[in-house]
Amino acid sequence: MAPPELTPMSHLLLTSTVVSALLSSALSAQIDERGALQITYQDEAAARNALVPGYGRGTAMVDLDNDGRLDLIVTMSEMQDTFLRQKADGTFENMNVAWGIPATLDRGWGVLAADFDNDGDRDVYFPTGGFSGAQANTILRNDLNTTGTFTDMTANSGDAPLDTFATFGGTVLDYDNDGDLDIFVSNNGVAVGGPVHNILLRNDGNFVFTDVSAAAGITHLGDYRHCSSGDVDNDGFVDIFVGNYVGGNLLYHNNGDGTFTDTAIFSGVADPNKNFGGVLIDFNNDGWLDLFGARYQFTGNYPSGLYINNGDGTFRDVRRAARMTRQQDMGHNCSDLNADGYPDIYIGTGHPNVKDLDVIKLIRPTPSGGLMSLNIGATSGLHALGETRSHGAAFGDINRDGYNDIYVNNGGPAFVPSSWQENSLFISDGNANNWIQVEPIGVISNKSAVGVRMMALTGDDVKVFRLNTVGRGFCNTDSPIAHFGLGPANRVQDFVMRWPSGIEQTYLDLPTLEAHKIYETGFTWSGTPAVGATINLEAFGVPNGTVTLFHSDVAGVTRDRAQGGTVRMGGTITFEPPFALGADGKVSTTFTIPNDPNLSGKTLYLQAKVEDSAGVHPLTLTHNVELVIP
Repeated sequence: MAPPELTPMSHLLLTSTVVSALLSSALSAQIDERGALQITYQDEAAARNALVPGYGRGTAMVDLDNDGRLDLIVTMSEMQDTFLRQKADGTFENMNVAWGIPATLDRGWGVLAADFDNDGDRDVYFPTGGFSGAQANTILRNDLNTTGTFTDMTANSGDAPLDTFATFGGTVLDYDNDGDLDIFVSNNGVAVGGPVHNILLRNDGNFVFTDVSAAAGITHLGDYRHCSSGDVDNDGFVDIFVGNYVGGNLLYHNNGDGTFTDTAIFSGVADPNKNFGGVLIDFNNDGWLDLFGARYQFTGNYPSGLYINNGDGTFRDVRRAARMTRQQDMGHNCSDLNADGYPDIYIGTGHPNVKDLDVIKLIRPTPSGGLMSLNIGATSGLHALGETRSHGAAFGDINRDGYNDIYVNNGGPAFVPSSWQENSLFISDGNANNWIQVEPIGVISNKSAVGVRMMALTGDDVKVFRLNTVGRGFCNTDSPIAHFGLGPANRVQDFVMRWPSGIEQTYLDLPTLEAHKIYETGFTWSGTPAVGATINLEAFGVPNGTVTLFHSDVAGVTRDRAQGGTVRMGGTITFEPPFALGADGKVSTTFTIPNDPNLSGKTLYLQAKVEDSAGVHPLTLTHNVELVIP
């Protein structure tokens, strides 16, 4: 049964009840209907003063001034990039002059907004050049909390500018797990006269980056577009996918020693020619990152790529069984738009010379282990503007109602005036599905928490996985507040976070229909355990929080909802006097093992609870460590 396609006019005549019934009918024969509700949008760009000229580039939706509201960055081509601050009334104001944004008229292609110096605010990196030839990339340091402006660090940032390359896309990652963020950029070959390699920039601190591509094995030549990063094989090290327009895609497996190996052919995602990038994301919530591959195609019948991760280093191509379609895929990104727990796909079909209708694909798993897609572009209200030339699209909850909104950068480049269009801010109407939001903040991992893996186990035993990323699709930066659609479930039994540092923390019954800010919490230790010996501890968590250590020599596991987590010991539990974390959320201290001869030959289980002194953030039980006493 072919999915229904409704014209933009028919959208105006249908009630939301009828639309939901049509969607449910289309899905019912193919997949579980759990949470399969329609979603619609209203374009409020004009009403919110976000109707700026667009030139079809990547966008960002992040809180730049730490006031709790999402702001927008609109990348331009041969025009000054635009910084829009969201005010308390939900409208936006242009902050270019007030924030000291450089009046650079380069040809930008995307925007990466992340905390590169781990000082608590988001800095900005602009990949530039693309089709237009080699140009210097730009990096701005966020100094809004001190000087009230951004500072252009490009000239002093080592290899970050890369002015000999035509950069198309980029993604942010901590490839070496050292706690600061590195940058990978994908480069256009045609614009500089031949195939080129991509670049890996290692963050050496103080806003200085070093090109380590050759040493890392990032040497494969091609004509690359956009990229995405994520831990594909769950080995604790971040991998990279790169779309190649002429030749095979790359899937760089992180070997964990500072080097990468291209495994795209072995993995089954090479898909040669006309690839504009991709997004690594878990479509079926099995804990393994899958892949959407954006494939540009005017003619023929070769759909966009959709791949399921088999968990053994390989992927299976399910694009045809999933009813993926052919279109001019340039812009692309993924997010759970209807809050059913499964990520969906936005496809921008832009071209400087040709307009077309954009696509939203609802993605759902099938009972047979595959995926199914349904195009709701027409019924969602996305087509109210008619055909566009959209590319960049960023997702986030602009109005804080619990549902993801979409900011779309429309139009072709500034040097083709006939292609200009204004951008769209699609505000979600929401639906009956439930949700939870989590903003992760790293303490010993990178402050932006890029790379943290999160899982919500709902009350109806459905797992929802999310990965915190910066830079995917058409070089977009989505809101750092992770959105978990829960479908009809109104409870989160367990919420589990695994940080790039390897630290894992679990919450029980985290309240739904709320946004939570959660700090990386735990401790590390060093020394030699022995009866009466003192070991060193490095504890971390919410700034100025209170830490209470407790221990027992009896193994056990008790789910303690009052304590917010799982107590990983039994028997008689001894609590130590509490101590405080610093303003940076860290403290160095010691723990003295009881001078009890009966501990000899046993294991002492050590854990901690961390409380926010302000009572704002949830009580956290840390992981436990096992001290083997000789």
